Amino acid sequence: MRKIFTLLTFVLGLVTITQAQEPQYSQFYAAPLYLNPAFTGNTEGTRFAAIYRNQWPAVSGTFQSVSASLDLNLEQVNSGIGFYVHRDQAGSAGLSYTNVGVAYSYTVRFTPKLAFKPSLGIAFSQRGVDPTKLVFGDQLISGANSSIQTSAVYDNTYYMDLCTGGLFYGDQFWVGYSAYHINRPNESLMDDEERSSVRHSLHGGYNYPLRTTGKGVIESSLTFSGNLKVQREWTQLDLGGYFQYSPFLMGVWYRGIPVSKTINQNANNDAIVVLAGIKLDKFKFAYSYDITVSKIWANTGGSHEVSLIYETANKKKRKRRFRRVPCPSF
Repeated sequence: MRKIFTLLTFVLGLVTITQAQEPQYSQFYAAPLYLNPAFTGNTEGTRFAAIYRNQWPAVSGTFQSVSASLDLNLEQVNSGIGFYVHRDQAGSAGLSYTNVGVAYSYTVRFTPKLAFKPSLGIAFSQRGVDPTKLVFGDQLISGANSSIQTSAVYDNTYYMDLCTGGLFYGDQFWVGYSAYHINRPNESLMDDEERSSVRHSLHGGYNYPLRTTGKGVIESSLTFSGNLKVQREWTQLDLGGYFQYSPFLMGVWYRGIPVSKTINQNANNDAIVVLAGIKLDKFKFAYSYDITVSKIWANTGGSHEVSLIYETANKKKRKRRFRRVPCPSF
């Protein structure tokens, strides 16, 4: 039974990714440029962010994703610039995705407390697979170790990728939208055309301070947030919140849309996510675990995520108070 589950999981993962489904993070704010290029420069100086996800480790050919970014706040020109890399590997055939790009954002201030940040990103992407690890129809019939169909599968395909996004925010709230693969590049690994579908994300939240110091520094707070993701027939919602008591942070999230059905008509329930983090000077570290609540919960082993953020402040004297998007870092 376990071998059948593993085989089905690999097949579903292969179909999912070739249909342009993307890796997803529970700590999506720890991969800011993967969530929305408008988060570029949302730092007081320079920020390095990295995150690693190991999804369903109990399954053979597990899904592993890593993202890293470096972005800078160019306050003098109301801009932010950033560089990012994403890497994902899934399934026993080594199906891989690599994305390296640059993003730019510009801040438009309506009032001292309200601002809007439009953005644009451009990336170079690669998708690949090891054809020797695939099993084709003629092999199942003949029992041979190789297939004449292997030549129809490319080892790698390369393409340019565009994304855009925007953020509207104030001192305690933010609302953002992003769209990735807006140029719909051909990402087929075979001698045909398979256009990537646009990945949409609508996200936002509210930060409620519970306790502040005499200088206005927030010591404890509650943050509520959500992230709705849509790509072709797939729709997913992350909804939850954080409690911060400096330097510690805890969070609980639900992923799914219980009132809707998935493509195979099962309830759209995915996971409950629990998170714990700590901030030490310029470093922020967090760990989260996905508790699978769908029908495959007994076979997955959940999902693990680890994130690290290093952030420095600009030492130059500011002409005006810098206002960043008040979202969490994890």
